[in-house]
Amino acid sequence: MADEEAGAKGAGGILPLINMVLLVLVLAVGGFIAWKVMQLDSAKPGDATKAPAQTEDTTLPEAEADKENPDAPPIFIDLDDITVNLADPDTSRFLRAKIKLEVRSEEDKAKVEAHMIQINDLVITNLSSKEFKDIRKPQGKYKLKEELLYRINQLIGGKPVKGLYFTEFVSQ
Repeated sequence: MADEEAGAKGAGGILPLINMVLLVLVLAVGGFIAWKVMQLDSAKPGDATKAPAQTEDTTLPEAEADKENPDAPPIFIDLDDITVNLADPDTSRFLRAKIKLEVRSEEDKAKVEAHMIQINDLVITNLSSKEFKDIRKPQGKYKLKEELLYRINQLIGGKPVKGLYFTEFVSQ
């Protein structure tokens, strides 16, 4: 019986130590996970001014120089103001955007204006298929620009539109 009491005292001294080590490990792992999640959600100070890293899949089409007159002023076309509901499944969010298209020549401007109804429909359909998480960061906006520019040029045929600019972009 004396041996059992001595064993109980020895185990009693080790058990709190094991519990303390486990508690410290759990807190350390939890803190690490919380830190990683916070890093993903918060933007780094330098990231707001930098363009996202570009890969073959996410490069904006190169603006070709106007060979006829490089000093010619740019030609812009305003799209209709667009307000759409975003595709977020759990909340009701909307996006309001104003978009300007930059075309290469007066001839291209006429092509774009001839397809204006289809372009507005394409933009509205594309924007309303996006979720807030897809467009809230600068990388998402660059990807959206690329996608819209590619689809508009594909709709018209060729590359009459050389730039797409958001002059207003409000999501809530």
